[in-house]
Amino acid sequence: MLVNRLKNFTDEELLELIRQEDRVAFEQIYNRYWSKLYISAYKILRDRQSSEDIVQEVLVQLWLKRSTQQIESLNAYLYTAVRFQVFTTIRKNKVRETLFAEIEELVDFNSAEDNLVVLDITHKLEKSIADLPEKCREIFSLSRKEQLSTKEIAARLGISPKTVENQLTIAFRKLKVLMGDVLFGLAIIIIQFWKK
Repeated sequence: MLVNRLKNFTDEELLELIRQEDRVAFEQIYNRYWSKLYISAYKILRDRQSSEDIVQEVLVQLWLKRSTQQIESLNAYLYTAVRFQVFTTIRKNKVRETLFAEIEELVDFNSAEDNLVVLDITHKLEKSIADLPEKCREIFSLSRKEQLSTKEIAARLGISPKTVENQLTIAFRKLKVLMGDVLFGLAIIIIQFWKK
């Protein structure tokens, strides 16, 4: 049976097959990762439905973007995407600060794999920021790296707060296009952790 044959395929081989719209290969990835990703989300959220929804969304996006995604390590990509969705869920729900602090401790980027993912994302972000127009790049750096408010940036640069907002909107749009939504969101989270 085809499903049994695919069990021995590597992640890279399965990814190549799903790029060719092979649903059985996607099913194999789904079965291989669903429960592990669910446990990863549940350890932080302690909410069954939210954890299931996050894993479902990440795996659906993997299929929907199968022809455009550039994935070097499926394992790292999926865990990173789930982690990003967990943070997004927490931020949307305005979880208590103590819980967010606990989550930051849990996701301390201490494992070798996490460190490689962080370095890769940081490198891609820096490269993408370098491609922004000069004023846009400067305003983005002041906002995200130095965590200045719109008013503080406007005062420092002698421009209106509205101009700062417009430039940040342009920067976010361009960076999301250059990096993709998931990588860009993770890069923003990583910057915030470093600057605290």
